Amino acid sequence: MHDDGPQDKKHADLLYDFFKHREDPLSDKEQNSLTPILNALKAPEARYASSNFMAEGGEKRIFRVYDQYLNRHVALAQPVATETITDQERFLREGQLTANLTHPNIVPIHNMGIGADGTPFFTMELIPGDSLEDIIANRKKGDPDYTVPYDQKALLSIFNKVCDAVAYAHSRTVIHLDIKPDNIRVGQFGEVLLCDWGLALVEEHVESGEAELGQLDGDILNDMTLTGTVKGTPGFMAPEQILNMEKTHLSDIYALGAILYYMITFQLPVNGESSIERMENTRDGKLVPIRKRKTQDTAPPGLAAIAMKALSYKPDDRYENVQALQSDLDRFLKGYPTDAEPFNIFNWALMLILRHRNLTTWLLISLVLLSVVMGFDNQMIKKEKQTAETNLSLFIQEQEKSGKMYDKLTSLSLASQGVRGYTDAKAMIKLSDQILAQTEDPEIRNTLLRHKADLHFVLQQFNLACESFEQLPALNKKAERLLKLSRQYSKTKPDDNALLSESDLAQLIVTLPAVSFGKAIYLFYYHTGTKPDIDPKEHIKPVGAMLARLNDVKPNRVPNLKLTETPEGFHLDLSNTPYGIYLIKLPSVERLNVLEFLQLNSLDLSHASVALTQEFQGIKVKELRLTGTIIAPKGNLRRTLKEMGVKEVTLGKDDYPSSLVDSIRKSDIKVIEEEYSTQEPE
Repeated sequence: MHDDGPQDKKHADLLYDFFKHREDPLSDKEQNSLTPILNALKAPEARYASSNFMAEGGEKRIFRVYDQYLNRHVALAQPVATETITDQERFLREGQLTANLTHPNIVPIHNMGIGADGTPFFTMELIPGDSLEDIIANRKKGDPDYTVPYDQKALLSIFNKVCDAVAYAHSRTVIHLDIKPDNIRVGQFGEVLLCDWGLALVEEHVESGEAELGQLDGDILNDMTLTGTVKGTPGFMAPEQILNMEKTHLSDIYALGAILYYMITFQLPVNGESSIERMENTRDGKLVPIRKRKTQDTAPPGLAAIAMKALSYKPDDRYENVQALQSDLDRFLKGYPTDAEPFNIFNWALMLILRHRNLTTWLLISLVLLSVVMGFDNQMIKKEKQTAETNLSLFIQEQEKSGKMYDKLTSLSLASQGVRGYTDAKAMIKLSDQILAQTEDPEIRNTLLRHKADLHFVLQQFNLACESFEQLPALNKKAERLLKLSRQYSKTKPDDNALLSESDLAQLIVTLPAVSFGKAIYLFYYHTGTKPDIDPKEHIKPVGAMLARLNDVKPNRVPNLKLTETPEGFHLDLSNTPYGIYLIKLPSVERLNVLEFLQLNSLDLSHASVALTQEFQGIKVKELRLTGTIIAPKGNLRRTLKEMGVKEVTLGKDDYPSSLVDSIRKSDIKVIEEEYSTQEPE
């Protein structure tokens, strides 16, 4: 037996020491480095951080937040109204209902809970891209970045996906009741998501007994609102929603017809200068036929017929379900006559020719000529019959207008319309006064008086706001704070027809509590829209206050804005600032950019927090500096610069692809590429 002696023993000792060392326990620091996800879940800090305001509607506010557990950004929704537990429950019902609708074309809900401040919330997928409303608006303007990718074929594909989402919801006995372009999000990679289920209704099951596991319970999930109120969006809501009649899945069919009509014509199915007028025209069945609309592209008769059938005044005359609508749309796309069209031998023959181009031409032409002769008289008779039926229907509707039921329904419709209207405050105040003069119902009166006080407040009519607040039998804490501010600023500005100074407005915006953030937005909106001559040197004060509120910047971190006047105009330096949001999104009106009234010639956003091209909407500048600031999506930068009127832009060297920089230069925009240090400024 061979023995290697001391050398082998030395090797054995080294191996033993090595493995013995590996058995030593890891330090806490080493152990933590191996389990970062587990450590994040165990950490006592709040799950969501870096909150940035994105948008506000009638029912909820949306923030972009960072989910520290899952290492991603999500959208967090909070209710606008939180004064009562009923307000909070209504909001949470929307979150729970949406979470129970699992479909590729319905926005997914990730989490729901109560925040540290007691405000309920739910989080959902953060959807980059555009709303269908934005897409159609840009198509209507002829924007080449939208006309090519969103031609009629692409729009119909989006419509089909929306139909898929609605069909699935109906299979779960859920009716959306607020389908509109603003509630449809289209992602950058073809994603289509139907959002905002706040008005959704769960139809009751015929079967008695308790709901089965997974079955949606209408008693729990249906919206907690008073019977007799009108909810929806004028132009897309069905007549039965306005008349407070029974709402069924056929109400969503009507809304889908309105969406299709809007895609074809870029206009609503009814005319009207105001929401009230559009509601009245919908109620009276005064649809504008698609053939009478001026459209950019010729509206195919088959497609127009599908939209008009879905928009039928009587629910029973619409498609019986979403699948029937999609089946008819599929027939149109494949070149067949639709079920919605009255039979016309000429159209049938024409489609036959298009589908079978190699068939004998003379036979088809002969058939067409024969059909024209045979069908002319029948078509004329049918047209006269339809005219007579339409006139009779309109006569019956006019008779109904004079009855007491009409007066009652109109009052209820007006009351509902006035409750949440901020974007046309003066009209809503007038409307509220009319209803208050007609009703003695204490609940309706209190609701209108509270809303009227808020409307006077955002119009800076502080004396009138005090009067409305003081007529209420009781005030919650939020109303008490607003009454106190109304009394304070009625002394600062006794004349309700005058406007606050820019300094006083800035102070009021900063003073308003977080729960009244929406009031700050509308104060700024009406101030800038009413003041005849805005001096940028003074206006920079409320601009700074709004930027701080929009971006949730703490008072001790608010930077001083540097606005200087040059011979060419004003220059604003926002470099190294924490501001990433400049755009105020208001329902039913054009978006307002906080910076747009500063008469800027040049703007410096170097090393700033702005990240989305949409935040530049409404800004006009000749010179823009973006060194060290990456704007997303990068592909939209050229179009954004053109819309802003930029003549010279400074970019960080290598921040953007050379192909994009070249395309910007080809757009007659001077590009300066500048090297910079990535080190944080002191």
